[in-house]
This record gives sequence, structure tokens and C-alpha cells, in this order.
Amino acid sequence: MILFGGHMSGKTTFIKTLLVRLHEDIDTTYERDIYILDFGGNLGQYRDLSCVAACFDNSNEENVRRVFRTVESKLEKNTKILASRQFVDVWNSNDSNKPAHIILIIDNVNSFFADERYEPYHDLLTKLCRDGISKGLSLVFTASDLSGGLGRMLGNFGRRFALEGSADKYIDIFGMRVNEPMHNPGRGVTIIDGKPRELQLFLPFMDEMRDLPAFKEKLSGVRTRTEKLTAFDGELTEENFFDYLSGSFDESTGANSPVVGLDYYDHMPITVNMNEAHAIAIYGKKKFGKTNLLTLLVRFIRKNHPDYRILFFDDGRRALQEVYEESTANSYYVTSIDELYDFLDSNGYSPKMEKGVLNKNFVEKNNPGTVFVLQNKMLFQAAGSQLLKNVFPKMTAVAEEKNYWFIYSDVRKISNNDRDTESSLNNSIAVAFLLDNIAEFVSDRGSRSVFGEMDPKELKNEYAKCELGDGYYYDIESDELKKIKLIKVI
Repeated sequence: MILFGGHMSGKTTFIKTLLVRLHEDIDTTYERDIYILDFGGNLGQYRDLSCVAACFDNSNEENVRRVFRTVESKLEKNTKILASRQFVDVWNSNDSNKPAHIILIIDNVNSFFADERYEPYHDLLTKLCRDGISKGLSLVFTASDLSGGLGRMLGNFGRRFALEGSADKYIDIFGMRVNEPMHNPGRGVTIIDGKPRELQLFLPFMDEMRDLPAFKEKLSGVRTRTEKLTAFDGELTEENFFDYLSGSFDESTGANSPVVGLDYYDHMPITVNMNEAHAIAIYGKKKFGKTNLLTLLVRFIRKNHPDYRILFFDDGRRALQEVYEESTANSYYVTSIDELYDFLDSNGYSPKMEKGVLNKNFVEKNNPGTVFVLQNKMLFQAAGSQLLKNVFPKMTAVAEEKNYWFIYSDVRKISNNDRDTESSLNNSIAVAFLLDNIAEFVSDRGSRSVFGEMDPKELKNEYAKCELGDGYYYDIESDELKKIKLIKVI
């Protein structure tokens, strides 16, 4: 359905009335999920209705993308259930496994088309208009005119309505001349049995301020199969973590799996399996949250592995000093390449090299589990090339056996275009975090990071820009990339 109308003609009232009618007699044996893109900004009070899975305005680009991803996922599931049958036939049958009825509502669709952030979804929306109904998708749009991509979609709408303010567009909307309806709010025109008919829209309630809360209260005991898409509102903390956690999450994480945040789309926990990931890299700009993420990891290690040794390799910026001082028990702090070599050699991790010759008196020792937090910028310059090419890769190779973990907490460009050092570092990393806009980062760094094989154009279409403190989790072995809302350390 699509409804056209001028300013204050009743377009949003039409949506409200439709939502109320859909909730007046809910059959909970069926699944009906309603997703609302509220580009008019007036439907927020209806987001709590039982079958409304999401109601997002255009203030957060990622939420809009989540709606399209979820709708696509639901349609894929429906397609498997339908097995080439028509949706209506299966919906009305006695089959126990019924597809979901999905309703996508866009209030003020012209604003959607005018926003360049959503251009990648224009073709998808055209496709959904064309064949969505066969898979169980109903679309409801309101619009002021045929601008944007509406003209090419119009033929796919089974019902068209036009309210006051659309008279000069009637011939384009209906393909025939119709008379202007009576001047009255909510008065409009539609086509029934091939002939134009006047209509009068209902109000959702006689008194919305009074009756909407009572209607919600009446529905409060109704348990539908709709799963809500919860939107992040501000920072994610340990205190509000479970407010945003997906209702479908029912698994516990192991002792070696710190939770660092929630997936932006399905709100499932993002964990780092430290039994398998022995080398972790953190990329990102200054003040984008790298220290916050590192603090999360170190606190988890201290709590769950108090016997582990932690070495902090900092530099003149002393960015790690606060994290080190929080966990001084069994922790060590060095700030120069020489100090690091001496620590590795004297504690039996790796022999020191002096004047091109390895220390012949080196003795390997059975050390406790050790975490190497590496943030000295010299590591990525010529002085640290041997560490990245020869020392750390050998230690990473036996990390599972020795219980070594490496956290490269501020990965930088390798100086002097040293491809061997870059390759050694990239090949040793199992999990990477990026606290930056990934399309821009990949475009800038190209093949010089673990993200180098990704396509910047595809990434730009796939992900919105990050809010400060958010980022991406990338499991290199499984080639799994997830956008995350990171827990803010307090």
C-alpha cells in the first residue's frame, strides 16, 4: 500500500490507525513482525506495540541498515519454509511450520530516497516491492510525491491512496483523472473495482493521549512471537549490558572468552576465545577507544587468570601506564627495545641478539602463562623489525603450548615499506579489532593490514560510519567480520 498526501493531511495518522487495527485481534499462533522506518519522526509512541519488532527514525544510520538486514534474513527463512509455494496458501493452511508475515512501513519514503546514506538500499527496495508479497512481505509507504525512486515502483502497489494536497498528481498516481475529494482532514481518494472512490480515514483513537496507554496496557499480557530489535541508546556498560542483550541468547561463555561488547545487528555477545586466539591486534585512531578495549581484556585476564604474568611494552607516551598500575601484581613495565630484549632473555622466553649474534648462554625456562601487551611505536619502526619478523612469530607458534598471549594494542604502519615484517605480523594475528571507519581504513592501508583483502566499496555499502568508541571484530581464520558496540569501562 502507498498513501500520498500533503503536509498535515493525515499520512502518519493512517499508519497509526493501521497499527492499532493490526493489534486489535492478535492470533499468537501466527508470527507477524512489523518494522517501521519513521522518517516523519512521529511514531515513537507506537514502538511498544506487541508486533512492532522495530521503530527507528533516521538519526542512526546503522539502525536503518539493521532493519533491512533483518527483513532480508526473515525472507530467506520464509523462502525455505515455502518451498516454491505461495505465501497466502501456506499461511491459510494447516501446516504447523508457517512462515512469518513481515510488514515494512516507511513513513515519509521521500526522505528515505533523498538521503544518500541509503542509496545502496534503493534497488533492494524496488526488488521487495516487486516480489516481496510472494514471500510474505507487505510494504506500507507514505509519501508526498513521486520523487526519488517511487515512480518505477508504483506499479507494484496493490492499493494506492491519495489525501488532500495530491490533486495535481492524481493522474500520475492512479493513471486516470479523479475528482478532488471533500476538504476535510483525512479525506482522500482510492480506486475500488477500477473506479475512483472517496474515503475517510479513521483516527486511531478518539483521544490518543488517553487511549493509547490504555491500549498498550490491554496488550501487555499478549505474548507474540515477535523479537524486538533493541537500539543502543548511548554507551554500553556492564551495568546496562543485559538491557541490550538479545533475548535469544542462552549460552554461557567460558573462562577463556572475555566479552568485549555486543554485535551491532543481532545484539549477541562478542567474545574472544583466548584458547584459540593467541595473538590479538587493535587498530584505530587516537582517542577512538583502544585503551578502553585493552583495559577490558586485561581486567578479564587478571580476574580469571590471576597467576598469569603481564608484560607492558610502552613508550614515551606512557599510554599503558594507567592500565599497568591497575594490575601491578605479577606485572612488568618496559619502555625500550633493549629493556624488552633483556626481559625476554633473562626470563627464558627468547635469546637476545647482540651485534648480530644470539646469546649463547640463553636458557629457556618454564614460565607461567604470559600476556605481552605491545604498544611501543618503535616496534613498527626499523628498531623493532627483528622482533616482529623473528622473535614474536616463533613465540606465537608455541603460544598454545606455553600459554602465551600477544596483544598488539596500537598497530601502526610498518616504516620503510618492510613487506617481510608486515607479512610476519599479519600472519601471526588471529583476531583483530578496528576502532575506526572500516571502509576508509581499508582504502588507506590497503594490503598493509589484516583487513587488506577487503573491498572498500563493499564495506562502505555494508556498514555505516562508526560512532566514537565502536568498531569491528575480525576473526581472521573464519573470515568473520562483525560490527560491535564495545563495553565502556567505568
